[in-house]
Amino acid sequence: MNAIEDTQDRRSIVSDTLQKLEEKARQLREKINLLEAGQQVDRSLASAELTELLDLSQNLRDAISSEDSAAQWRSKEELHALVKRLDEVGVRRQRYLDLVQRLESGTVTHRRERTREERLRERDAAVAELLEISAQSIVPELPGPQASEWLEWACSLDDSTQDPNLKLLKMFFPRLDDFVRQMEIEMWHDSAMEPGNTKAADPAGIHVVSQKEAAAAVAVAEPIEQAAAAYPEPDAETEEPVELEPVEFVAAAELMEEPTHSEPSGRSGFLPADEVECLALYQSKSRREPKATRAVRALVAASHWLTPWDQNPLLYPGGGIAAEIGYMGAEALEPMSAAQAQMAVTAADDLLLLTGGADLLRWSLEDAAHQRADAIAAVRRLSEQQLRKWFGEVFKIELAEPQVKDMYRLTFGIPLLVGELHRRVVPLHDSPPTWLGFAIWTRVQETFEAQLPVLAKELKDGQPAVKLTERERAILKMVVLASDNSTEETLAANLMENWHSYKHPELAPLSSADETSVRLLQMLGLVPVREEWAARPLKALAPVDADDPIRQIVNHL
Repeated sequence: MNAIEDTQDRRSIVSDTLQKLEEKARQLREKINLLEAGQQVDRSLASAELTELLDLSQNLRDAISSEDSAAQWRSKEELHALVKRLDEVGVRRQRYLDLVQRLESGTVTHRRERTREERLRERDAAVAELLEISAQSIVPELPGPQASEWLEWACSLDDSTQDPNLKLLKMFFPRLDDFVRQMEIEMWHDSAMEPGNTKAADPAGIHVVSQKEAAAAVAVAEPIEQAAAAYPEPDAETEEPVELEPVEFVAAAELMEEPTHSEPSGRSGFLPADEVECLALYQSKSRREPKATRAVRALVAASHWLTPWDQNPLLYPGGGIAAEIGYMGAEALEPMSAAQAQMAVTAADDLLLLTGGADLLRWSLEDAAHQRADAIAAVRRLSEQQLRKWFGEVFKIELAEPQVKDMYRLTFGIPLLVGELHRRVVPLHDSPPTWLGFAIWTRVQETFEAQLPVLAKELKDGQPAVKLTERERAILKMVVLASDNSTEETLAANLMENWHSYKHPELAPLSSADETSVRLLQMLGLVPVREEWAARPLKALAPVDADDPIRQIVNHL
């Protein structure tokens, strides 16, 4: 059986939904025939089936939109032709994803580490290319057999044979061709484990890399490759390997007063890349430094979204902060309170990675004024792209583009609110939905909006990881109040020297003493910030948008 035949029986969501719709329509048509014959029909049952039919019709439109947002049809015949086309595209797309899974879950071995790293970078670039092409509405046929046999086939291709499949590879898949062209099949191992490790890989733990993740891996590797190019690679048979002195890394935080804000581009992409890199570099340095001489006291990663413990951007297996920086300590998997963090730092000789919420972040920021500072990374406001990645790539939920926009409209990417939305989209911890139909998505939105007063109460009286201090809540109110007639350039002044004009004497104007509180609100994503992260926290404040849901939260504080 060839690869196309092997995937033909994989029904798409569109096909399944159409089948359910047609079956429900058939059942309802039988009742209509009884009514036309003057027979008695259960009114409530017929009404329920009609409602279900309407929901299925909307679900079908949503499913088609998630595959092709420009699709149109006017009849059953056109609908069936469209579904057939989408099924064919789905079959081709599945072949891409099957190959991606095999490439991502395997590894390369070679006696030379540099060669191994080069092949792995080429593998990551090939994965990014496959995912990029598979996301298009028109997906070209991937030449060759099914994924389990594809690498063996591709590595055996010979330029001298003029094989048409080889021409297709070079024309449509140049990065994939670069990878297999330089690969010997003996170098490849179909497992994430290293050679000699007899423990089987866990298929459920396989992480399929995204285009952004693979591009980030290549971007991180390029400076290493450029530096290595300065040293000639020794001939394996005639020269001894060159011994290089260890490279001394300097963290970004040591070169600037404030880290420069940038769109996350690390392995997971949910924390600012510069902050993740800073933590990774400090961890690297700590292996060569005693505790007393380290520049930082601890590595701190904070978020206002910590539940479920394994389903949030900070802690989720395979992509949380510990995985991003290669940290192996068990304490990073369990959020800590400020008191627990203080005890752990005092007792440990190693540089610890501490994870937690508002109380841990507050402890770290306040102690920085009196002791050695911590290197901090925090989950800030997420973009539409990051929401799509979290629900669509990490949890494999097929989303229509309007649903992604709705998610952003409901939350503005505020981690506290995205966490609440996540718990409603994935109500069963171990069984995330494969997609969100119209009826389900409508119910999620309604229940989420009803939960906003509860979230406001948690900011006032909740657990330490969520709760804000009285002054932090006051600053949150002030930012919302001043945003109505402020610009990015005037907001800070309006909150400080011009605050009296707002006639709220119960709220003291901002001053330099509030910098720690303002920074905490910014790092938790509760208030928007300007792009100029080199500015002090008060100057980095940005006005709250008129539709920002933090306004509704403030109304209930």
